[in-house]
Amino acid sequence: MKDLHIHIERGPYTVEWIERFIDKAVRMELEEICLLEHSIRFKDFHPAFREASEYNLYQKKWFSAKARSAQSLDAFKRLADEIRSREYPIKVSFGLEICYFEQHKDFIRDLTSDGFFDYLLGSVHWVDNWTFNQRKYQWLGKNIDYIYKRYFELENSLVESGIFDIIAHPDLITCHNLYPSYDLANTYRELCENVKVHNMCLEMNTSKGLGINKQFFEIAESVGVDFSTGSDAHRVEDVGRKIKEAAALISHS
Repeated sequence: MKDLHIHIERGPYTVEWIERFIDKAVRMELEEICLLEHSIRFKDFHPAFREASEYNLYQKKWFSAKARSAQSLDAFKRLADEIRSREYPIKVSFGLEICYFEQHKDFIRDLTSDGFFDYLLGSVHWVDNWTFNQRKYQWLGKNIDYIYKRYFELENSLVESGIFDIIAHPDLITCHNLYPSYDLANTYRELCENVKVHNMCLEMNTSKGLGINKQFFEIAESVGVDFSTGSDAHRVEDVGRKIKEAAALISHS
């Protein structure tokens, strides 16, 4: 019963704000939570977004809006230190959900090499600096087969980078219910075998459903990968959402 994917971005860096998440987790009978932020929330990571911010006008505006409210990584670390100095009835961990840009993997590794965080979650939100998950209309005129191919190449690159503990929402590419013309079984198997070799966890993200799709899950199960569970909560109210059901699915596999 762990929720290892909880965003705290809608409130201040205070003990009082964090304890709202902890109280909800206790009520949900969780044994561990991981509180984190998207890497875009920190000025330290902004150089990794340079090409993406220049890709088109939409992404430029998106980045500019995020940059205006960005924090420093040290501010987040100070908050984590304060919470870690206190006693709570559940384990409270801290992490980052990092947008993976293959061309900036060394930069990302350097920023996170101090071992401060309990969990580093890697996410592919961008395919060759293009955001695929924010608006469905952005797919108009795109080659879906090619996008899927590149997406999973980047997922495998993320795994092989050796930076991350968890690959977050590994089938995010399906978010708009657009699919390639080919069967994804071999693609899923290659990724799962890679995850297992690199001792990572494949996330069962419960923001929609109980995690990865049935075909993906059955292949992951057959390969013997380790799973993590995360609600992807962006509000206190969503902490622990469907974690019990996802944990049960994993334990019965």
